[in-house]
Amino acid sequence: MKILMTQTVQGSLDGETVRELEQGTEYDTVDSPRGLRLAQYHVKQGVAIPAPGRVAPAPDSKIAARKK
Repeated sequence: MKILMTQTVQGSLDGETVRELEQGTEYDTVDSPRGLRLAQYHVKQGVAIPAPGRVAPAPDSKIAARKK
């Protein structure tokens, strides 16, 4: 998931490496459930928003499969 930082904070995009995430910069989290959780954490903390034009993956693809 790609996020746009609204504040500069110390944070992680992979759950292992902490670095400064700068306001106004877009970042991709790692392509895994952990990356999605980290992106959602930054958004819930109010220091980031989902990057414009990007859609977060569906939380559970099994729901879509059942509707077919």
